[in-house]
Amino acid sequence: MRNIGKTENNNNKKTVLMNFKLVGIALMVLFFFSCTDSSRKAENQRPNVLMICVDDLRPDLGCYGNDIIVSPNIDKLASEGCLFRRHYVQSAICGPSRSTLLTGKFQQGWDLWGDLRKGGVEPENAIALPHLFKRNGYKTVCIGKITHEPGGVMDEEQQVHQIPFSWDTSYTAVGKWETPWRAFFAYANGDAHNTAMRIGVETPRLPYETEDVEDDGYPDGLNALEAIKQLNSLKKEKQPFFLAVGFYKPHLPFNAPKKYWDLYDREKIHLAAKNHPPQNSNIDYCLNESPELTTHYPWPDGPGIVNPEHAKDLKHAYYACVSYIDAQVGKILDELKQQSLDKNTIVLLWSDHGWHLGEHGIFGKMTNFDIATNSPLIVKAPGHTKSGKIANALVETVDIYPTLAELCGIEFEDDLDGESLVPILENTEMKGKPYARSFYYRNMALGKTLKTDDYRIVRWATESDSTVAIELYDHRNDPGENINIASENKALTDSLLFQLNGAKFLSADKPFQDGWE
Repeated sequence: MRNIGKTENNNNKKTVLMNFKLVGIALMVLFFFSCTDSSRKAENQRPNVLMICVDDLRPDLGCYGNDIIVSPNIDKLASEGCLFRRHYVQSAICGPSRSTLLTGKFQQGWDLWGDLRKGGVEPENAIALPHLFKRNGYKTVCIGKITHEPGGVMDEEQQVHQIPFSWDTSYTAVGKWETPWRAFFAYANGDAHNTAMRIGVETPRLPYETEDVEDDGYPDGLNALEAIKQLNSLKKEKQPFFLAVGFYKPHLPFNAPKKYWDLYDREKIHLAAKNHPPQNSNIDYCLNESPELTTHYPWPDGPGIVNPEHAKDLKHAYYACVSYIDAQVGKILDELKQQSLDKNTIVLLWSDHGWHLGEHGIFGKMTNFDIATNSPLIVKAPGHTKSGKIANALVETVDIYPTLAELCGIEFEDDLDGESLVPILENTEMKGKPYARSFYYRNMALGKTLKTDDYRIVRWATESDSTVAIELYDHRNDPGENINIASENKALTDSLLFQLNGAKFLSADKPFQDGWE
Protein backbone atom coordinates (compact mmCIF):
# COMPACT_ATOMS: atom_id res chain seq x y z
CA MET A 1 0.00 0.00 0.00
CA ARG A 2 1.41 3.35 -1.08
CA ASN A 3 2.34 5.89 1.60
CA ILE A 4 0.59 8.96 0.11
CA GLY A 5 1.78 11.37 2.84
CA LYS A 6 5.42 10.42 2.30
CA THR A 7 5.12 10.77 -1.49
CA GLU A 8 3.54 14.19 -1.13
CA ASN A 9 6.36 15.16 1.22
CA ASN A 10 8.99 14.12 -1.33
CA ASN A 11 7.19 16.03 -4.07
CA ASN A 12 7.02 19.12 -1.90
CA LYS A 13 10.76 18.89 -1.20
CA LYS A 14 11.51 18.55 -4.92
CA THR A 15 9.30 21.55 -5.67
CA VAL A 16 11.04 23.64 -3.04
CA LEU A 17 14.47 22.61 -4.34
CA MET A 18 13.40 23.43 -7.90
CA ASN A 19 12.13 26.82 -6.78
CA PHE A 20 15.43 27.50 -5.01
CA LYS A 21 17.32 26.63 -8.19
CA LEU A 22 15.09 28.88 -10.28
CA VAL A 23 15.50 31.71 -7.80
CA GLY A 24 19.26 31.14 -7.83
CA ILE A 25 19.41 31.24 -11.62
CA ALA A 26 17.25 34.35 -11.66
CA LEU A 27 19.53 36.03 -9.13
CA MET A 28 22.59 35.09 -11.19
CA VAL A 29 21.00 36.54 -14.34
CA LEU A 30 20.03 39.69 -12.47
CA PHE A 31 23.54 39.93 -11.04
CA PHE A 32 25.08 39.52 -14.49
CA PHE A 33 22.92 42.21 -16.04
CA SER A 34 23.40 44.40 -13.00
CA CYS A 35 27.18 44.09 -13.35
CA THR A 36 26.97 44.72 -17.08
CA ASP A 37 24.76 47.74 -16.50
CA SER A 38 27.08 48.97 -13.75
CA SER A 39 30.12 48.61 -15.96
CA ARG A 40 28.32 50.52 -18.71
CA LYS A 41 27.36 53.21 -16.24
CA ALA A 42 30.92 53.33 -14.93
CA GLU A 43 32.17 53.60 -18.51
CA ASN A 44 29.75 56.43 -19.21
CA GLN A 45 30.66 58.15 -15.95
CA ARG A 46 34.32 58.36 -16.89
CA PRO A 47 34.93 62.01 -17.71
CA ASN A 48 34.90 63.15 -21.31
CA VAL A 49 37.56 65.53 -22.59
CA LEU A 50 37.04 68.59 -24.77
CA MET A 51 40.44 70.01 -25.73
CA ILE A 52 40.32 73.34 -27.58
CA CYS A 53 43.53 74.46 -29.29
CA VAL A 54 43.82 78.01 -30.60
CA ASP A 55 46.58 78.98 -33.02
CA ASP A 56 48.83 81.98 -32.18
CA LEU A 57 46.70 83.23 -29.27
CA ARG A 58 48.64 85.34 -26.80
CA PRO A 59 47.07 85.89 -23.36
CA ASP A 60 45.24 88.99 -24.61
CA LEU A 61 41.86 88.10 -23.13
CA GLY A 62 39.56 89.75 -20.64
CA CYS A 63 40.24 87.01 -18.08
CA TYR A 64 43.98 87.68 -18.41
CA GLY A 65 43.53 91.37 -17.69
CA ASN A 66 43.08 92.97 -21.12
CA ASP A 67 40.02 95.20 -20.69
CA ILE A 68 39.87 96.08 -24.40
CA ILE A 69 39.54 92.55 -25.75
CA VAL A 70 35.98 91.24 -26.12
CA SER A 71 36.17 87.58 -25.05
CA PRO A 72 33.07 86.82 -22.92
CA ASN A 73 32.96 83.09 -23.60
CA ILE A 74 36.56 82.27 -22.76
CA ASP A 75 36.26 84.61 -19.78
CA LYS A 76 33.22 82.61 -18.61
CA LEU A 77 35.17 79.36 -18.98
CA ALA A 78 37.94 80.84 -16.83
CA SER A 79 35.37 81.91 -14.22
CA GLU A 80 34.18 78.31 -13.98
CA GLY A 81 37.61 76.69 -13.88
CA CYS A 82 41.29 77.41 -13.29
CA LEU A 83 43.32 79.96 -15.24
CA PHE A 84 47.09 79.42 -15.40
CA ARG A 85 48.68 82.85 -15.56
CA ARG A 86 52.24 81.60 -16.13
CA HIS A 87 51.91 78.81 -18.66
CA TYR A 88 54.86 78.52 -21.06
CA VAL A 89 55.25 76.58 -24.29
CA GLN A 90 58.44 74.69 -25.04
CA SER A 91 58.98 76.44 -28.36
CA ALA A 92 57.19 79.44 -29.86
CA ILE A 93 56.38 77.83 -33.18
CA CYS A 94 53.49 75.58 -34.15
CA GLY A 95 55.04 72.18 -34.91
CA PRO A 96 57.39 71.75 -31.94
CA SER A 97 54.84 73.15 -29.49
CA ARG A 98 52.09 70.81 -30.66
CA SER A 99 54.48 67.87 -30.66
CA THR A 100 55.19 68.57 -26.98
CA LEU A 101 51.48 68.81 -26.19
CA LEU A 102 50.70 65.48 -27.84
CA THR A 103 53.65 63.46 -26.53
CA GLY A 104 54.21 64.82 -23.02
CA LYS A 105 57.88 64.95 -23.96
CA PHE A 106 60.28 67.69 -24.92
CA GLN A 107 60.18 68.22 -28.64
CA GLN A 108 61.37 65.38 -30.84
CA GLY A 109 59.74 66.36 -34.11
CA TRP A 110 57.04 64.65 -36.13
CA ASP A 111 59.59 62.10 -37.37
CA LEU A 112 58.83 60.34 -34.08
CA TRP A 113 55.98 58.68 -36.01
CA GLY A 114 57.76 58.43 -39.36
CA ASP A 115 58.11 54.63 -39.50
CA LEU A 116 54.59 54.09 -38.20
CA ARG A 117 53.16 56.27 -40.97
CA LYS A 118 54.86 54.00 -43.52
CA GLY A 119 52.73 50.97 -42.66
CA GLY A 120 54.28 50.16 -39.31
CA VAL A 121 52.57 48.07 -36.66
CA GLU A 122 50.74 49.81 -33.83
CA PRO A 123 53.18 50.05 -30.89
CA GLU A 124 52.42 48.31 -27.61
CA ASN A 125 52.69 51.56 -25.66
CA ALA A 126 50.73 54.66 -26.62
CA ILE A 127 52.97 57.49 -27.79
CA ALA A 128 50.44 60.23 -28.45
CA LEU A 129 47.84 61.68 -26.08
CA PRO A 130 44.77 60.71 -28.16
CA HIS A 131 46.31 57.28 -28.79
CA LEU A 132 46.52 56.78 -25.02
CA PHE A 133 42.85 57.69 -24.62
CA LYS A 134 41.79 55.51 -27.54
CA ARG A 135 43.66 52.55 -26.05
CA ASN A 136 41.73 53.13 -22.83
CA GLY A 137 38.27 52.96 -24.34
CA TYR A 138 37.69 56.54 -25.44
CA LYS A 139 36.17 57.61 -28.74
CA THR A 140 38.75 60.04 -30.16
CA VAL A 141 37.80 62.77 -32.63
CA CYS A 142 39.95 65.55 -34.15
CA ILE A 143 38.48 68.59 -35.90
CA GLY A 144 40.62 71.41 -37.32
CA LYS A 145 44.27 71.93 -36.44
CA ILE A 146 45.58 69.87 -33.52
CA THR A 147 48.81 68.56 -35.01
CA HIS A 148 50.67 70.79 -37.44
CA GLU A 149 48.56 69.49 -40.33
CA PRO A 150 44.98 70.83 -40.45
CA GLY A 151 42.73 67.83 -39.97
CA GLY A 152 45.68 65.74 -38.82
CA VAL A 153 46.10 64.12 -42.24
CA MET A 154 49.32 64.55 -44.21
CA ASP A 155 48.10 62.84 -47.38
CA GLU A 156 44.36 63.11 -48.00
CA GLU A 157 44.32 60.53 -50.78
CA GLN A 158 46.28 57.92 -48.85
CA GLN A 159 44.85 58.99 -45.46
CA VAL A 160 48.33 59.17 -43.93
CA HIS A 161 47.87 60.59 -40.43
CA GLN A 162 50.48 62.75 -38.74
CA ILE A 163 50.02 60.79 -35.52
CA PRO A 164 48.91 57.27 -36.52
CA PHE A 165 46.56 55.01 -34.52
CA SER A 166 45.28 57.99 -32.54
CA TRP A 167 41.95 59.17 -33.97
CA ASP A 168 38.72 57.32 -34.66
CA THR A 169 37.77 60.34 -36.76
CA SER A 170 40.04 63.16 -37.95
CA TYR A 171 39.15 65.92 -40.39
CA THR A 172 38.72 69.64 -40.96
CA ALA A 173 35.97 71.53 -42.75
CA VAL A 174 37.26 72.82 -46.10
CA GLY A 175 34.13 74.39 -47.59
CA LYS A 176 34.71 76.31 -50.80
CA TRP A 177 38.47 76.35 -50.16
CA GLU A 178 38.65 72.66 -51.18
CA THR A 179 41.75 71.55 -49.22
CA PRO A 180 42.81 71.81 -45.55
CA TRP A 181 45.76 74.15 -46.17
CA ARG A 182 43.76 76.42 -48.45
CA ALA A 183 41.14 76.61 -45.70
CA PHE A 184 43.87 77.49 -43.21
CA PHE A 185 44.88 80.56 -45.28
CA ALA A 186 41.31 81.35 -46.34
CA TYR A 187 39.83 84.58 -47.62
CA ALA A 188 36.07 84.98 -47.79
CA ASN A 189 35.85 84.77 -51.59
CA GLY A 190 37.42 81.30 -51.69
CA ASP A 191 40.99 82.47 -52.21
CA ALA A 192 43.83 81.17 -50.08
CA HIS A 193 46.88 83.29 -49.61
CA ASN A 194 50.43 82.85 -48.40
CA THR A 195 53.78 82.83 -50.19
CA ALA A 196 53.59 79.26 -51.44
CA MET A 197 50.04 79.60 -52.71
CA ARG A 198 50.00 83.06 -54.19
CA ILE A 199 52.92 83.04 -56.67
CA GLY A 200 51.41 82.96 -60.14
CA VAL A 201 48.08 81.77 -58.75
CA GLU A 202 46.48 84.23 -56.34
CA THR A 203 46.25 88.00 -56.43
CA PRO A 204 48.40 89.54 -53.63
CA ARG A 205 46.30 90.32 -50.58
CA LEU A 206 46.75 92.28 -47.36
CA PRO A 207 47.27 90.10 -44.25
CA TYR A 208 43.81 90.87 -42.88
CA GLU A 209 40.23 90.99 -44.09
CA THR A 210 36.90 92.07 -42.60
CA GLU A 211 34.21 90.85 -44.97
CA ASP A 212 30.58 91.24 -43.94
CA VAL A 213 29.84 87.52 -43.77
CA GLU A 214 28.38 85.12 -41.23
CA ASP A 215 30.68 83.12 -38.96
CA ASP A 216 30.67 80.19 -41.38
CA GLY A 217 31.95 82.53 -44.10
CA TYR A 218 35.39 81.53 -42.80
CA PRO A 219 36.57 77.99 -41.92
CA ASP A 220 36.66 78.38 -38.14
CA GLY A 221 32.91 78.94 -38.15
CA LEU A 222 32.50 75.74 -40.17
CA ASN A 223 34.70 73.81 -37.74
CA ALA A 224 32.63 75.05 -34.80
CA LEU A 225 29.53 73.66 -36.52
CA GLU A 226 31.33 70.35 -37.05
CA ALA A 227 32.24 70.22 -33.36
CA ILE A 228 28.59 70.75 -32.45
CA LYS A 229 27.58 67.88 -34.77
CA GLN A 230 30.18 65.66 -33.15
CA LEU A 231 28.91 66.46 -29.65
CA ASN A 232 25.40 65.42 -30.73
CA SER A 233 26.78 62.17 -32.09
CA LEU A 234 29.19 61.46 -29.23
CA LYS A 235 26.44 61.81 -26.63
CA LYS A 236 24.81 58.70 -28.11
CA GLU A 237 27.98 56.63 -27.75
CA LYS A 238 28.33 54.16 -24.87
CA GLN A 239 31.99 55.11 -24.42
CA PRO A 240 33.46 58.40 -23.16
CA PHE A 241 34.96 60.78 -25.71
CA PHE A 242 38.12 62.76 -26.30
CA LEU A 243 37.16 65.59 -28.67
CA ALA A 244 39.93 67.90 -29.86
CA VAL A 245 38.94 71.08 -31.72
CA GLY A 246 41.64 73.25 -33.26
CA PHE A 247 40.90 76.79 -34.44
CA TYR A 248 43.05 78.56 -37.07
CA LYS A 249 42.68 82.15 -35.94
CA PRO A 250 44.26 84.37 -34.81
CA HIS A 251 46.98 82.94 -37.09
CA LEU A 252 47.76 85.05 -40.17
CA PRO A 253 46.00 86.14 -42.26
CA PHE A 254 43.89 87.99 -39.68
CA ASN A 255 40.57 87.39 -41.42
CA ALA A 256 37.30 87.56 -39.50
CA PRO A 257 33.70 88.66 -40.13
CA LYS A 258 33.19 92.42 -40.03
CA LYS A 259 30.99 92.32 -36.93
CA TYR A 260 34.03 91.36 -34.85
CA TRP A 261 36.12 94.20 -36.30
CA ASP A 262 33.26 96.54 -35.38
CA LEU A 263 33.46 95.52 -31.71
CA TYR A 264 36.54 97.71 -31.28
CA ASP A 265 37.04 101.45 -30.99
CA ARG A 266 40.20 102.04 -32.98
CA GLU A 267 41.17 104.98 -30.76
CA LYS A 268 41.40 102.65 -27.77
CA ILE A 269 43.80 100.27 -29.48
CA HIS A 270 47.29 101.29 -28.44
CA LEU A 271 50.51 100.28 -30.15
CA ALA A 272 53.29 98.51 -28.29
CA ALA A 273 55.03 101.00 -25.99
CA LYS A 274 58.45 99.36 -26.48
CA ASN A 275 58.76 98.61 -30.18
CA HIS A 276 62.55 98.52 -30.33
CA PRO A 277 65.14 95.76 -29.84
CA PRO A 278 66.20 95.08 -26.24
CA GLN A 279 69.20 97.08 -25.09
CA ASN A 280 72.54 95.23 -24.96
CA SER A 281 71.23 92.19 -26.87
CA ASN A 282 72.53 90.44 -29.97
CA ILE A 283 69.71 91.01 -32.45
CA ASP A 284 71.07 88.34 -34.81
CA TYR A 285 69.75 85.76 -32.37
CA CYS A 286 67.08 87.27 -30.14
CA LEU A 287 65.03 88.93 -32.91
CA ASN A 288 63.53 88.04 -36.26
CA GLU A 289 62.28 90.12 -39.17
CA SER A 290 58.63 89.07 -38.83
CA PRO A 291 59.02 86.62 -41.73
CA GLU A 292 55.49 85.19 -41.61
CA LEU A 293 54.12 88.67 -42.16
CA THR A 294 56.58 90.51 -44.35
CA THR A 295 57.56 87.71 -46.73
CA HIS A 296 54.03 86.39 -47.22
CA TYR A 297 52.10 89.62 -47.70
CA PRO A 298 52.73 92.89 -49.56
CA TRP A 299 53.26 96.15 -47.67
CA PRO A 300 53.09 99.69 -49.06
CA ASP A 301 56.30 100.68 -47.27
CA GLY A 302 58.33 97.72 -48.47
CA PRO A 303 59.27 94.32 -47.01
CA GLY A 304 59.94 94.34 -43.29
CA ILE A 305 58.62 97.88 -42.71
CA VAL A 306 55.44 98.34 -40.67
CA ASN A 307 54.42 101.95 -40.11
CA PRO A 308 52.18 102.96 -37.15
CA GLU A 309 48.93 103.00 -39.13
CA HIS A 310 49.57 99.55 -40.55
CA ALA A 311 50.60 98.37 -37.08
CA LYS A 312 47.25 99.54 -35.72
CA ASP A 313 45.44 97.79 -38.57
CA LEU A 314 47.21 94.56 -37.67
CA LYS A 315 46.43 94.83 -33.99
CA HIS A 316 42.80 95.70 -34.70
CA ALA A 317 42.49 92.72 -37.05
CA TYR A 318 44.18 90.40 -34.53
CA TYR A 319 41.72 91.49 -31.84
CA ALA A 320 38.81 90.89 -34.23
CA CYS A 321 40.09 87.35 -34.82
CA VAL A 322 40.32 86.73 -31.07
CA SER A 323 36.68 87.78 -30.63
CA TYR A 324 35.67 85.64 -33.62
CA ILE A 325 37.27 82.58 -32.06
CA ASP A 326 35.79 83.42 -28.67
CA ALA A 327 32.34 83.30 -30.26
CA GLN A 328 33.06 79.86 -31.77
CA VAL A 329 34.28 78.58 -28.40
CA GLY A 330 31.05 79.87 -26.88
CA LYS A 331 28.93 77.95 -29.38
CA ILE A 332 30.68 74.69 -28.53
CA LEU A 333 30.46 75.24 -24.77
CA ASP A 334 26.77 76.13 -25.09
CA GLU A 335 26.16 72.89 -26.98
CA LEU A 336 28.08 70.93 -24.34
CA LYS A 337 25.67 72.29 -21.74
CA GLN A 338 22.63 71.84 -23.98
CA GLN A 339 23.50 68.15 -24.32
CA SER A 340 23.92 67.87 -20.50
CA LEU A 341 27.56 66.87 -21.01
CA ASP A 342 29.13 69.77 -19.14
CA LYS A 343 28.96 68.16 -15.68
CA ASN A 344 31.10 65.23 -16.79
CA THR A 345 33.44 66.82 -19.34
CA ILE A 346 36.89 68.22 -18.71
CA VAL A 347 37.39 71.35 -20.83
CA LEU A 348 40.92 72.50 -21.59
CA LEU A 349 41.73 75.58 -23.67
CA TRP A 350 45.33 76.03 -24.81
CA SER A 351 47.32 77.99 -27.38
CA ASP A 352 50.51 76.80 -29.04
CA HIS A 353 52.33 80.09 -28.28
CA GLY A 354 51.95 83.83 -28.00
CA TRP A 355 52.57 86.48 -30.67
CA HIS A 356 54.39 89.82 -30.88
CA LEU A 357 52.12 92.69 -31.90
CA GLY A 358 54.92 95.21 -32.32
CA GLU A 359 56.80 94.43 -29.10
CA HIS A 360 60.55 94.58 -29.84
CA GLY A 361 59.60 95.69 -33.35
CA ILE A 362 58.28 92.22 -34.25
CA PHE A 363 54.96 91.09 -35.68
CA GLY A 364 55.09 87.35 -35.23
CA LYS A 365 56.23 84.51 -32.99
CA MET A 366 59.49 82.51 -33.16
CA THR A 367 61.38 84.16 -30.29
CA ASN A 368 62.34 83.26 -26.73
CA PHE A 369 60.70 86.36 -25.23
CA ASP A 370 57.83 86.14 -22.76
CA ILE A 371 55.43 87.64 -25.28
CA ALA A 372 55.96 84.60 -27.55
CA THR A 373 56.44 81.78 -25.02
CA ASN A 374 53.62 82.65 -22.59
CA SER A 375 50.21 81.46 -23.79
CA PRO A 376 46.74 80.88 -22.33
CA LEU A 377 45.92 77.68 -20.45
CA ILE A 378 42.50 77.27 -18.83
CA VAL A 379 41.21 74.03 -17.33
CA LYS A 380 37.73 73.23 -16.07
CA ALA A 381 37.67 69.79 -14.45
CA PRO A 382 34.45 68.94 -12.57
CA GLY A 383 35.30 67.62 -9.12
CA HIS A 384 38.84 69.00 -9.23
CA THR A 385 38.62 72.71 -9.99
CA LYS A 386 36.85 75.43 -8.06
CA SER A 387 35.26 78.28 -9.98
CA GLY A 388 37.33 81.30 -10.86
CA LYS A 389 40.67 80.14 -9.48
CA ILE A 390 43.93 81.63 -10.76
CA ALA A 391 47.17 79.66 -10.52
CA ASN A 392 50.42 81.63 -10.51
CA ALA A 393 52.63 78.54 -10.55
CA LEU A 394 55.09 78.16 -13.42
CA VAL A 395 53.72 75.41 -15.67
CA GLU A 396 54.59 74.07 -19.13
CA THR A 397 52.81 72.62 -22.14
CA VAL A 398 54.62 69.34 -21.51
CA ASP A 399 52.52 69.01 -18.32
CA ILE A 400 49.18 68.75 -20.13
CA TYR A 401 49.50 65.09 -21.22
CA PRO A 402 49.93 63.66 -17.69
CA THR A 403 47.32 66.08 -16.33
CA LEU A 404 44.53 64.91 -18.64
CA ALA A 405 45.51 61.28 -18.14
CA GLU A 406 45.38 61.58 -14.34
CA LEU A 407 42.08 63.46 -14.39
CA CYS A 408 40.58 60.55 -16.34
CA GLY A 409 42.18 57.83 -14.23
CA ILE A 410 44.36 56.58 -17.08
CA GLU A 411 47.80 55.14 -16.37
CA PHE A 412 50.63 56.49 -18.53
CA GLU A 413 54.28 55.70 -19.17
CA ASP A 414 56.73 56.95 -16.54
CA ASP A 415 59.13 58.37 -19.15
CA LEU A 416 57.08 61.53 -19.76
CA ASP A 417 58.88 64.84 -19.23
CA GLY A 418 55.85 66.66 -17.84
CA GLU A 419 54.31 66.71 -14.37
CA SER A 420 50.60 66.42 -13.66
CA LEU A 421 48.94 69.72 -12.77
CA VAL A 422 46.15 68.04 -10.79
CA PRO A 423 47.66 69.05 -7.42
CA ILE A 424 47.71 72.69 -8.58
CA LEU A 425 44.15 72.44 -9.93
CA GLU A 426 43.06 71.31 -6.47
CA ASN A 427 45.22 73.85 -4.64
CA THR A 428 46.04 76.90 -6.74
CA GLU A 429 48.29 78.29 -4.00
CA MET A 430 50.92 75.63 -4.77
CA LYS A 431 54.22 77.06 -5.95
CA GLY A 432 54.91 74.68 -8.83
CA LYS A 433 58.20 74.34 -10.72
CA PRO A 434 61.33 76.44 -10.14
CA TYR A 435 61.38 77.36 -13.84
CA ALA A 436 59.72 76.88 -17.22
CA ARG A 437 61.76 75.92 -20.29
CA SER A 438 61.59 77.08 -23.89
CA PHE A 439 63.95 77.09 -26.86
CA TYR A 440 64.28 78.39 -30.37
CA TYR A 441 66.72 77.67 -33.21
CA ARG A 442 68.09 80.57 -35.27
CA ASN A 443 71.19 81.32 -37.36
CA MET A 444 72.74 77.93 -36.63
CA ALA A 445 72.43 78.40 -32.88
CA LEU A 446 70.07 76.87 -30.35
CA GLY A 447 68.70 79.39 -27.86
CA LYS A 448 67.65 77.77 -24.58
CA THR A 449 65.83 79.83 -21.99
CA LEU A 450 64.58 79.45 -18.43
CA LYS A 451 61.77 81.56 -17.02
CA THR A 452 62.06 81.70 -13.22
CA ASP A 453 59.89 83.62 -10.76
CA ASP A 454 61.94 86.79 -11.22
CA TYR A 455 64.18 86.39 -14.28
CA ARG A 456 64.57 85.10 -17.80
CA ILE A 457 67.99 83.72 -18.76
CA VAL A 458 68.78 82.84 -22.40
CA ARG A 459 71.87 81.14 -23.80
CA TRP A 460 72.49 80.87 -27.53
CA ALA A 461 75.03 78.20 -28.49
CA THR A 462 76.30 76.54 -31.64
CA GLU A 463 76.10 72.80 -32.30
CA SER A 464 79.58 72.47 -30.75
CA ASP A 465 78.17 74.14 -27.59
CA SER A 466 80.08 77.37 -28.12
CA THR A 467 78.20 80.30 -26.55
CA VAL A 468 77.40 83.11 -29.01
CA ALA A 469 75.01 85.24 -26.93
CA ILE A 470 73.57 85.50 -23.40
CA GLU A 471 70.50 87.43 -22.27
CA LEU A 472 69.23 88.14 -18.76
CA TYR A 473 66.03 90.07 -18.02
CA ASP A 474 64.79 91.17 -14.59
CA HIS A 475 61.03 90.66 -14.58
CA ARG A 476 60.58 92.54 -11.31
CA ASN A 477 61.75 95.79 -12.92
CA ASP A 478 61.52 94.99 -16.63
CA PRO A 479 58.57 92.66 -17.34
CA GLY A 480 58.67 93.58 -21.03
CA GLU A 481 62.26 92.29 -21.36
CA ASN A 482 63.71 95.48 -22.83
CA ILE A 483 67.09 95.64 -21.08
CA ASN A 484 69.59 92.78 -21.13
CA ILE A 485 71.47 92.97 -17.81
CA ALA A 486 73.64 89.85 -18.23
CA SER A 487 76.98 91.66 -18.59
CA GLU A 488 76.54 93.75 -15.44
CA ASN A 489 75.33 90.90 -13.21
CA LYS A 490 77.94 88.17 -13.63
CA ALA A 491 77.27 86.26 -10.41
CA LEU A 492 73.52 86.09 -11.03
CA THR A 493 74.06 85.23 -14.69
CA ASP A 494 76.46 82.40 -13.81
CA SER A 495 74.04 81.03 -11.21
CA LEU A 496 71.13 80.99 -13.65
CA LEU A 497 73.30 79.55 -16.43
CA PHE A 498 74.24 76.72 -14.09
CA GLN A 499 70.53 75.97 -13.70
CA LEU A 500 69.94 76.27 -17.44
CA ASN A 501 72.82 73.98 -18.37
CA GLY A 502 71.51 71.32 -15.99
CA ALA A 503 67.92 71.45 -17.23
CA LYS A 504 66.45 69.02 -19.74
CA PHE A 505 65.19 70.65 -22.94
CA LEU A 506 65.11 67.97 -25.62
CA SER A 507 64.12 64.31 -25.73
CA ALA A 508 66.08 63.93 -28.95
CA ASP A 509 69.70 64.85 -29.61
CA LYS A 510 68.77 68.05 -31.45
CA PRO A 511 65.58 69.85 -32.47
CA PHE A 512 64.05 69.07 -35.81
CA GLN A 513 64.26 72.03 -38.14
CA ASP A 514 61.37 71.39 -40.54
CA GLY A 515 59.24 74.50 -40.62
CA TRP A 516 61.79 76.72 -38.86
CA GLU A 517 62.55 80.04 -40.47
